[in-house]
Amino acid sequence: MQPIVTLLDRSPPAFEPFLPDRLRETCGGDLQFPAAAARPVYIFANFVATLDGVVSYQIAGRSGGGEISGFSEEDRFIMGLSRSASDAVLIGAGTLRADPGGVLLPESISPAFRQEFPFFRETVLKKPAHPLNVVISGSGNIDLDEPIFHTPGLTAVIITTALGYDRLRREHGRSLAVPEVRSTDDQGPKLSPASAIRILHDEFGVERLLLEGGPTLFGQFLAERLVDELFLTLSPQIAGQDERHRRLGVVEQLLYSPEGSPWFKPVSLKAAQDHLFLRYRNHRRPGAGSHGSQPSALSAPQAAS
Repeated sequence: MQPIVTLLDRSPPAFEPFLPDRLRETCGGDLQFPAAAARPVYIFANFVATLDGVVSYQIAGRSGGGEISGFSEEDRFIMGLSRSASDAVLIGAGTLRADPGGVLLPESISPAFRQEFPFFRETVLKKPAHPLNVVISGSGNIDLDEPIFHTPGLTAVIITTALGYDRLRREHGRSLAVPEVRSTDDQGPKLSPASAIRILHDEFGVERLLLEGGPTLFGQFLAERLVDELFLTLSPQIAGQDERHRRLGVVEQLLYSPEGSPWFKPVSLKAAQDHLFLRYRNHRRPGAGSHGSQPSALSAPQAAS
């Protein structure tokens, strides 16, 4: 693994380091979050994308982020560090189906730091060794045999609608007792991210939430103004696409007008080998009116399935 070098850092100075020594040295500096957030849960997303904005090759067995990053050890470290700093890691059911077999633990993505990540969480953050793993689905179309629901010491939560809960109960019966399952008060199959966030905060004490995908779910959170930060690894490759081979971008199923698009302000820029690691914070566009971050009328965010 190559050193990560900080090229730009606009984080406010801290009175004392947040990260333990080895994590701070590997990261090329500290990792600070705002002391006071606008709402009870601070939400940040993490994606890796090609130079042309593709986040998945959409090829069976090769649709994960590793193919996009070139299995960069530095990207995996940033991902593990992000997981370590969060109370919960959230994905949509579609992401779980597209890239099965994963467990959202810091040390599972960056094994070289299997000791440092739990130490950081338990000693510095005073939190459990593992963040909460959360899967949301409006329809309840979830495979309960996934390892994410059967890893010792890990708490996994499914958040779904009343309709989704009925489907899970019909299809899985007693095995539904394996993960924690919560249903929102949303009517119909569409699950509101705000409803899921309330459950995570009120019932599980989540205050810092990491959103790892996928692009449609990220669009739903953007549409409800629920994204505070974006960590984006820029991988030095071009994936391309054509009319027959549609590939996902960072945001899907959401369309903004120039007047309504959300803007982000750069917080830091880091580099390692040929990858760039960008961090952005949600920022109202200068001169934007009261609707400066509202989706365009053409936008049609779809529910997590």
